Amino acid sequence: MTIIEHYEMLYRELHCTDKVLEVKMAEISDILSCSVRNAKIIIRKLEALQWIEWVPGKGRGNCSTIKLLKDMDSIITEKAKALLSPNSIDSSLQFLMNQHVNKSVQQEFIDWVFRSYLNEATYAEENEIAKLQFPSYRPLPRLDPAKVCRRSENHMMRHIFSPLVVFKEDANEFHPHLAHHWKHNQDYTKWTFYLQKGVRFHNGKEMTADDVCYSFLRHRDGSSPYQWIVQNLSAVNSLHRYAVEFLFHKPCHIFLHLASCLGGSIVPASNDNAEEKQIGTGPYRIVENNEEKLKLKVFDDYFLRRPFLDEINLYFLPALYDNHTVLDSHISNQEMNFYHYPYIGRTIQSFEEYTFLDRGSKLLTLNLQKGLLAEDRMLRKAIYHFLAPEQIIKDLGGTRYKKASRLVEKFKNEDIFTSREVGRSALASSKYMGETLTLMSYQGAGNETDASWIQKKLLEEGINLHILICSYEQLQELPLEESDFLLGEHLTYENDLYTYLAAFNGNHSLLRYHLPQNVVFRLPEMSENERRTIRRLCELEDELNDEYGHIHLYKIKQFAFYPSYVKDVHFNSLGWIDFTKIWYEKED
Repeated sequence: MTIIEHYEMLYRELHCTDKVLEVKMAEISDILSCSVRNAKIIIRKLEALQWIEWVPGKGRGNCSTIKLLKDMDSIITEKAKALLSPNSIDSSLQFLMNQHVNKSVQQEFIDWVFRSYLNEATYAEENEIAKLQFPSYRPLPRLDPAKVCRRSENHMMRHIFSPLVVFKEDANEFHPHLAHHWKHNQDYTKWTFYLQKGVRFHNGKEMTADDVCYSFLRHRDGSSPYQWIVQNLSAVNSLHRYAVEFLFHKPCHIFLHLASCLGGSIVPASNDNAEEKQIGTGPYRIVENNEEKLKLKVFDDYFLRRPFLDEINLYFLPALYDNHTVLDSHISNQEMNFYHYPYIGRTIQSFEEYTFLDRGSKLLTLNLQKGLLAEDRMLRKAIYHFLAPEQIIKDLGGTRYKKASRLVEKFKNEDIFTSREVGRSALASSKYMGETLTLMSYQGAGNETDASWIQKKLLEEGINLHILICSYEQLQELPLEESDFLLGEHLTYENDLYTYLAAFNGNHSLLRYHLPQNVVFRLPEMSENERRTIRRLCELEDELNDEYGHIHLYKIKQFAFYPSYVKDVHFNSLGWIDFTKIWYEKED
């Protein structure tokens, strides 16, 4: 047992500091669960540390006096600070998380570490490593595109994996990446890609056509979020080491949109090891990924320009995920999102600030496929009017910032109108008889708080709601089409067409599970050209809006606070900072 644990036993039993208490050594022995001899040794150690004042009693059996000089929080934070070094903060954070300490103290210490301590130690003398280190509230155990499609994971995977081609938003066109050239036949049923030579995976193996074939065919597994991108694929053939051929049952005009997504990431073939599935050709490689930390190191053999940052350390601190903090953060106006969670910190005078309105939205889907909501348009209308986006933004605050109305905001129509009076009239005209509806969602991203708000607002109007929150992985195993509501993040990408395709077709898209069959049957096929496809998907979205099929609750405002020496800080479409663009300006 450590000296801190001994002091904590005294502190917990004696209850107070800065007050002189009479006590017998036998009582100290009982509190510490040790012999009187060992209790005396511990007392001397605590005196030497100046954690207590001790005056021994005169004579056998007389009371001594003890005064506790330190509260437990200060002792723990002092110890945590002593464990810090510029090269590693791991042992310090691990120690802190294992102690019984107030969450506010944890947050204050983490604030100090990442904003002050590391700010002073981050940039480098000539031969030192340029690091980016920041906390987040949840681990990212599945960094494999065939297993997960979620905001934070997607961002990290963009740095680990590479696709055949990339979409350049500013030019609105596709550029070569792992493939230096491609072509298709006249009816778009055959696409051929020619691969760059000498591209290496993080394990040193050269990427070849066999890896490309494997990477796409593995999405045929029903658990992949990207099964939909290969549903029209009849075969993938290796023509030779650096050429691969894709054959489709029907014309696939939009294959470049599919090949450029995360589902098009190339991984090594013939890999049955789950960890090996997290090997890519991207600018960073995984060197550590567990419940406490994700560590990425720059891949020196990356086939394009090497990023400036040598190392990225993401620390998983669940204590940061505090719904009360999220609720209250708008009061202080000190939200920050460079660390990617809504978090109250101390006022920063010397930091740069960058804000960005997230392209995606928090989406609530209403089941149009089966169940009570599917059969009762007036009930859906009532719910739509009861759940006013302006109200959730006002009530919950935090980074909830603006109303949203479309899957892609640029195609927005008229402004959103909601009215409780209209909702009550619709509810009175509905068939609702007090049945309990079910909402399913996954942990994190503020879903717990949002779901509770929805439950409260519906109950105020006489609508009963049961909430089921589970992990993202567990949610994918549930019969989501049976739920009345699904709540989660709608992700928006740089590519508008792909955003629509993923929302309507994605195997992990919440919207897809609640689409009515008459919409599913009319989803445009991949054989249609881009302009016609996006027009038809917009029309289907209009239909869903008219039928009150989903509600965009809000958009979040992203915040980044960072020292002035950090340059080229920009948010991407996922609301994260692109690590490959960041660099540190060294002062003379």
